[in-house]
Amino acid sequence: MGVLALIFNALGWICALIGIITAVGVMPLFTDELTWVFWFGLSAILFLASIAFGRAGRE
Repeated sequence: MGVLALIFNALGWICALIGIITAVGVMPLFTDELTWVFWFGLSAILFLASIAFGRAGRE
């Protein structure tokens, strides 16, 4: 489960980085739905999943 936690953690960082790039305006929006709020929300969900998988591997 530790490897899965690392994968979700890396994906969370990537989504957070894309959210920052989108919020600053460096990268144009893909569609109207993929705003910076979407990317930060997705990164939060992925970070919570990585915490859950990390905890599941220790117990």
